[in-house]
Amino acid sequence: LSPPGDAAAGQLIVRGAELGAEYVNMRMGGIIAPSCALPGPIELVRADDRGTPEQGIAGFRKLAQDDRVAGVVGQFHSSVSLAIQPIADQLQVPWISTQSSSADITKNRKAYTFQTHVITTDRSLAVTDFIKANNFRKVAIVAENTDYGTGNAESLKQAMAGASGVELRDWIFDRTTPDISPLLLQVKSFGPDLIYNVGVGAPVYTMIKQAYDTGLMPQIAMLVSYDLPIRPEFWQNTGDQGRGMLFVAYSHPRQQLSDAGRWMQSEYERRFNEPALYSTLAAFGNVLQMAQAINQACSIEGPSLVRVLETGSFTTWNQSGVNFPPAEGEDYHRVKQPLLMVQYTESNQEFGQATIVYPPNLKTGDVRR
Repeated sequence: LSPPGDAAAGQLIVRGAELGAEYVNMRMGGIIAPSCALPGPIELVRADDRGTPEQGIAGFRKLAQDDRVAGVVGQFHSSVSLAIQPIADQLQVPWISTQSSSADITKNRKAYTFQTHVITTDRSLAVTDFIKANNFRKVAIVAENTDYGTGNAESLKQAMAGASGVELRDWIFDRTTPDISPLLLQVKSFGPDLIYNVGVGAPVYTMIKQAYDTGLMPQIAMLVSYDLPIRPEFWQNTGDQGRGMLFVAYSHPRQQLSDAGRWMQSEYERRFNEPALYSTLAAFGNVLQMAQAINQACSIEGPSLVRVLETGSFTTWNQSGVNFPPAEGEDYHRVKQPLLMVQYTESNQEFGQATIVYPPNLKTGDVRR
């Protein structure tokens, strides 16, 4: 909810969680069975991790030990998610990762951790397919020095290993550094035809601006590793420099929603005069899942909730009948989500008008260079 974390993402997640609590408290959609009185009226309690592991651990302990919450949702930064995993197991409080994507989150097989977001491996395989399909020959990965940044850099290198005709190099920068232009000049000397921007929050904008300052852009394409460009702030921060930007997205205004998701989208637009974005939809869905688990277990005890989350049947913003099976490897305790790549072709373009350039079965146009 505050820097150095992605505070804008935190605000979007809070809005979604609040709408999720309202939906459950009004007993809408038939997702809460009347055979159990639980959950009672849901009360949301906030903790601000500021995007740092230390604050995340302190916040989780406060929620679990002082506020006595039944479950936790809303995590965005992978480094914080990885830090709170052992605390959740120790305190036996289940939590759902709303938008943190490190594959280690599920690979660690922590009993009280549940994942609904795209993981790093999914992203890297999709980006690899995208690079090959569009005949990019020299790719520069420019990543921040966090679990998210370095994890995505390493994952893409592994996914691209052995790819013929593609040269790949990576650079890591300190996310607190306001000037990365010396590093971008090194990237420029490499001569890439695609830059993979693996920053989070403010560093994404720093890289875009300084890529223009150093003459890398607009001649060279840039792919932002997550859906930050769908936020209204994107055009405020980039202006015309955002035209042509490629980015990964996890939802699209024209995709199919559940009944609960349609209610949420309509209610969000009524209140905030803008469409609900993925961060908000995901948090809304996580609150619904946690509430349904409490109802199906008819308990707020951690071990009971874990069993039901693994074996129950849950409705979320875009899916129904899902649960979190204790599968092998990276698929442990996770619900898979679709992934898109999108390009803005005009300045100040609305997200719903942007061109879908991946996957092939959903494409609405080709990449413009």
